[in-house]
Amino acid sequence: MNRNFIEPLILLFFFSIQISFSQTNAGIKVKQPVQKEGKWIPIFNGKNLDGWTPKVTGYKVGENPLDGFRVENGILKVDYSKFVRFNGRFGHLFYKDKLSSYILRVEYRFHGELLPDAPGYCYRNSGVMIHSQSAESQDILQNWPVSLEAQLLGSTPKLKQLTANICTPGTTVFYNGAFTEEHCISSTSKNYYDGEWVTLDIIVHGGKSVYHVIDGDTVLAYTKPQIGGMLLPENYPVPSGTSLEDGYIALQAEGTPIDFRKVELKILNENNHVTTPIKQAGPTNITSAKTTKVVDSFDSYANTEELLKAWYHPGHGGQMICSLEPKIKGAGKYGLKCAYVTGKSDDLFYSPVCRIAKCDLSGCNGVQFWLKPDGSGREFTIEFNIADKEGKNIHDLWNYKYIPEKGDAMARWVNIPFSSLVRNTKSSDSPDVKMVFKPEAIIETAIYIGGKNDAPGKGVYYFDEIVGAKIQY
Repeated sequence: MNRNFIEPLILLFFFSIQISFSQTNAGIKVKQPVQKEGKWIPIFNGKNLDGWTPKVTGYKVGENPLDGFRVENGILKVDYSKFVRFNGRFGHLFYKDKLSSYILRVEYRFHGELLPDAPGYCYRNSGVMIHSQSAESQDILQNWPVSLEAQLLGSTPKLKQLTANICTPGTTVFYNGAFTEEHCISSTSKNYYDGEWVTLDIIVHGGKSVYHVIDGDTVLAYTKPQIGGMLLPENYPVPSGTSLEDGYIALQAEGTPIDFRKVELKILNENNHVTTPIKQAGPTNITSAKTTKVVDSFDSYANTEELLKAWYHPGHGGQMICSLEPKIKGAGKYGLKCAYVTGKSDDLFYSPVCRIAKCDLSGCNGVQFWLKPDGSGREFTIEFNIADKEGKNIHDLWNYKYIPEKGDAMARWVNIPFSSLVRNTKSSDSPDVKMVFKPEAIIETAIYIGGKNDAPGKGVYYFDEIVGAKIQY
């Protein structure tokens, strides 16, 4: 064969290998130009949230507590100005269409501080979810949808963070020659600071490959997204190992304010764009198919008289009158109605009710319950008393204080990880107490309404379905 013909063939062969390798071995930085053909389609109209649906942990699809997602002066804002605390309210704002191959462009900036009780990892942290399950298919207490997250992180003079990383709630991707086991993989981006607008392009080729591009520079690439890995909800209906070919887009809210001034799409001509939203059937409340251990569902009591044999006033604090509630409840036949009166003095600023009963919550990592506050903004405390190794009461008390906002009487479900419980170091009367919460050894559950900083008064809180569970956290 003519040598002049062979040499170009050899060069072409090695060039093809290099291109293939750099496209599939996603750990290598690849220049991935944004396609010039096609039309950019604004999917945020700059006026309102038309075409978008919020899903916030503990709330029904479409509920937008305290206007955490809102539009102001042409900017889509994740705004916490009306919030007192985060209270585990992870949020996602879902676009209406299911998509497969496209380029998504967002322009965003961080500003403002993290809510005081939000997890530390949420500092200057948000995200854009792609190939996500639908909002409707999420469990009501699910913190993150099964999806691929282009993680957005901001930097400060004291903390440098890379942005446009990949996190994988309930998914895994092929990166550096293997499917990932770690939850998040860092990009090679620069640092971007408060108030600085960042333009991110996410180039998605169905179930084949994804590129994260900032200012024309590909900072991360990965392939073969699948269901599986960390944070996959229990009894998720799609088997692990299933290829992620399409899904929904969602903007994330994790306790840090963030603005989006542009959200637009360019559909890639790969004949797999779905324009009609496909709602997946799925759980809508705590009764969904997952492992829970009941503390009290309030459905086993025949009447209020029977309830009061189990739940009693301990003889200190303000007045608390409890009764079964057939209408205002989370699930089942009955909920718990707590009518309280609090005073000014140190012994009356709270109103308690307690239940002595052994509960083994082993295998759970948190407690969940349904709550409807009265809009007073009064804090309430849920507390567990843990027995010693011999089963004796040594007043080893662990609690969590929940502070709702004034004027907010929306019903919601609440997640409390056991790791968020605080031990009352002044209560124990035994040297055997260790600084470890033992969920298998609960002997008493208590609810206190009112805090030292609350004004005295009266009102009604409703509770239901107190259970131990495996929380996605």
